[in-house]
Amino acid sequence: MSTVPLKRLALVAAFLPVLACGKKAPPSVADQAPPPDPNAWRAKPPDPGPEPTWQPPVAETFTLSNGIPVYLVEKHDLPLVTVQVDLSVGRDANPKGKAGLTALTASMLDEGTKAHTGTELAAALADLGAKLSVGGGDDNSTVTLESLGGDSLAPSMDLLSEIVLQPRFDRADFVRVKKQALDQITENTSDPRAVARKTFAEQLYGADSPYGVPAIGTEDSVKSITRADVMKLYQNQWHAGNAMIVVAGDTTPDDLKALLEPRLGSWAKGTGGRTEVAPATTPDHTRIVFVVQPGAVQSVIHVGTPAMSRTDQGYWPANIAGTLFGGMFGSPLNMNLREEHGWSYGAFGGLGAGRTTGVMSARTSVQADKTGPAVGEIIKVMTSQRRAPTADELVQVQDYLAKSLAGNFETNDATAGAFSSVLERGLGADAWQKYPTKLRAVDAAAVGDAANTYLDPDRMLFVVVGPKTVIVKDDQGNDQTVDVIGDLKGLGTDLTVIDR
Repeated sequence: MSTVPLKRLALVAAFLPVLACGKKAPPSVADQAPPPDPNAWRAKPPDPGPEPTWQPPVAETFTLSNGIPVYLVEKHDLPLVTVQVDLSVGRDANPKGKAGLTALTASMLDEGTKAHTGTELAAALADLGAKLSVGGGDDNSTVTLESLGGDSLAPSMDLLSEIVLQPRFDRADFVRVKKQALDQITENTSDPRAVARKTFAEQLYGADSPYGVPAIGTEDSVKSITRADVMKLYQNQWHAGNAMIVVAGDTTPDDLKALLEPRLGSWAKGTGGRTEVAPATTPDHTRIVFVVQPGAVQSVIHVGTPAMSRTDQGYWPANIAGTLFGGMFGSPLNMNLREEHGWSYGAFGGLGAGRTTGVMSARTSVQADKTGPAVGEIIKVMTSQRRAPTADELVQVQDYLAKSLAGNFETNDATAGAFSSVLERGLGADAWQKYPTKLRAVDAAAVGDAANTYLDPDRMLFVVVGPKTVIVKDDQGNDQTVDVIGDLKGLGTDLTVIDR
C-alpha cells in the first residue's frame, strides 16, 4: 500500500488558507435574499380613477289623436324596442267578492283574438323574434311587447294592437286560465312566503279592502268569476282613457307615432276609472300573528306598518330611513340576523310606496328554533335605528341609492318598467331626472323624524309562518323541543295563532 509522505500533507495544508483567500465562500441559505414576489404589486390597491358620471334617461312625450300619452326613451345601441301599454286598472277595479278578476282578465288577452287563436299568436310572435307578456298587478295592468327593430317592429305591433283591442275571450280558454289561477292559489298555500304575504295584507288592510286580498284572488273569489265578468271588466276599464304607452329602444318619436297612430289612435275612450281605496290604519300596538306551517324548517317573518304614498314629500326621508335600516347588505337588520347570529341567509326591508299608500316593512326567513329570538332582535334593531343618521351614514345611503339608480335602466324592458312605475304613481316623466337632487336635499333631522315614526316597535304588525315546535339537539346530542309559540309569547306582545 502506498502512502503520502507526511511532509507533503503538511505542505498542502499550509497552502489551503492561501487558496481560499482568492475565492469567496458561498453564503449560507439563511443569508440569501428571497426572490422577488411577482404578486407584490397586488399589496397596494390602484388609485381610483375619475368617478363616472351618469344621468337618468329622458323620456320624450307626445299624444295620440285619442288622447293616449306616449313616453319614449330612445336607445339606439341595439336594434330592439319594448312597447308597454299600461292601463290604470288594478286591484281597485275588482268588484266586491271578485278579487282576482283584474288579473284573470289580463291573463285572457293573449289567449286569442278575433283573428288568431292563442297558438297562432304564439307562432306569429316567434316568427318575428318577438315576445309578448300580459299582467295585472296592484295598481295597473300591462301588455308588453319586446320586439326587434326595423322591419319586424310594424308586424309585431300589429299583434300587440290586436291583443289589446280584439281579445277573443274564448269559453274554453277561460275555463283553462281560471283553472290555472286556482291551481296557483292552491300551490301558494304550501309556500310559507306566499302565506306570509297574503296574511300580512289581510291583517294590515282588512279582508274588505282590495289591497287586503292577493292580486290573484282567493279560491272562493276566483271560483265565483264568470266569463261574463271578464268581458264586462274589459268593456268598462280597458279603454283609451285609462291607457298610456311607454316605449324604450331603437326608434324615434316620428317613426313611433307613425306606427302607433293607425293601430291604437282610434281606440275609444270609456267612462270607467279608478276607485279610491282607503289607506291602511296604523296599528295602535304591536301584534304578532302566527300562522302554523307544520314541518317547516324555517320560519318566515314579515313585519311592517303603513306609510305614505310615492307622491308624498315625506317619501324621501322615509326611504332613506328604511334603506339605512334594512335596504343594503350592510344594514343593521341583515348584519344582526345573518352575520352576528347566523340565523338567516338574509334579512332586508325598507319603504315600499305605491300610488295611494305605502308600507315600511322587513322580511326574512330564520331557522325555526330561533323564531322568537329573531323577532326580539328585529325589535331591538328597530329601536336602535329610531334616530338621525350620522353625517357619514347619510352620505352612504344617499350614494347607495343614487349610484344604484342606473341599474333600473339596463335593458329596454327595465327602462319601460321604470318609467311606468313613476307615471302610474302620479309622478311626472321627469321624476327620474329629479330623483338624485331630491335625494341629496334630505337632511339628517328629517330622516331621524321618519325613522322615529315608521320604525316604532310598539306599532308594528308581525306575521310569522312556521312550525309550533321544533326538535333540535342540545350540547350533549340529546333531542330538545323548542316551543316556538312559547318563545313568541315570552316577548310580551299581543299574539294570535292561526292553525290551518
